[in-house]
Amino acid sequence: MEDKTILAVAVAVLLVVISNKLKSFLVGKPKLNLPPGPWTLPVIGSIHHLGTNPLIYRTFRRLAEKHGPLMLFRFGEIPMLVVSTPEAAQAVMKTHDISFADRFANPTLATLTYDKTDMVFAPYGERWRHLRKIFVLEMLSAARVQSFRSIREEEVARFVRSVTDSAAAGAVMDVTKGVAKFINDTFVRECVGSRCQHQDEYLHAFHQAVQLTTGLSLADLFPSSKMMQLLGTAPRKALACRDRIQRILEQVIQEKTEAMDPGDKSILGVLLRLQKDGDTPIPLTNNTIVSLMFVSSTPLHSTTPALI
Repeated sequence: MEDKTILAVAVAVLLVVISNKLKSFLVGKPKLNLPPGPWTLPVIGSIHHLGTNPLIYRTFRRLAEKHGPLMLFRFGEIPMLVVSTPEAAQAVMKTHDISFADRFANPTLATLTYDKTDMVFAPYGERWRHLRKIFVLEMLSAARVQSFRSIREEEVARFVRSVTDSAAAGAVMDVTKGVAKFINDTFVRECVGSRCQHQDEYLHAFHQAVQLTTGLSLADLFPSSKMMQLLGTAPRKALACRDRIQRILEQVIQEKTEAMDPGDKSILGVLLRLQKDGDTPIPLTNNTIVSLMFVSSTPLHSTTPALI
């Protein structure tokens, strides 16, 4: 009985989506000169092509050999441009950089990035340029990176000692976890000035957030459908992860503020000093500081998040 109910709901949802697609198709839209791409199916777009190989990049490579260096791939109702040659990548990232500057964020990513108010997904404009200036000059300047050299050397020595001790004892060591801990501990010391007691809790929430962004959700595939937004669980789970991450980082910020040291050269210390001085072109709220700290860890692989 329960299976029949689930099947009936799934059929009803499919019919609603198909009717919406047919309605938009009948209304008619101006013809666009879009790049070629693999054949599509109603509703799901090009997703069925991903079933030929579990490694998506290999599927894209095979399809690009047929359709060219610029290929249109549709994830549900979301069009995605696949660029597969150095020349095409240069045209996108350099020649037409402004046109491609804005990054699309599906509902799950939009939730995690405070509705695209962080630096990575924020729309190109004055606010983004100010955020980038703060990030580059205050967080990743050559002098700032060089000032953390002793921390990196200490953490490398600590990691090598752990490998040596394991080898001497004849014990098995999980190198992946060891490298993840080394990267995380290094960044925490550079960011906060010391190791953090909230590290494990943060890592758990961060891993969950990364996993949510790597899967396909109904809400992400059909962002214009209110019904799919209600049925999709990924954005709600992402909001729960974001709230946990924000709570942890705000606690760290509070602890850092209470023990404020004028000579503190850590990344968080510098950001809090700028917040206190109020001399930045945009207000450095706690949410902005959290997003700047969080964005520093997102480029890393999900097994090696680099923050608290």
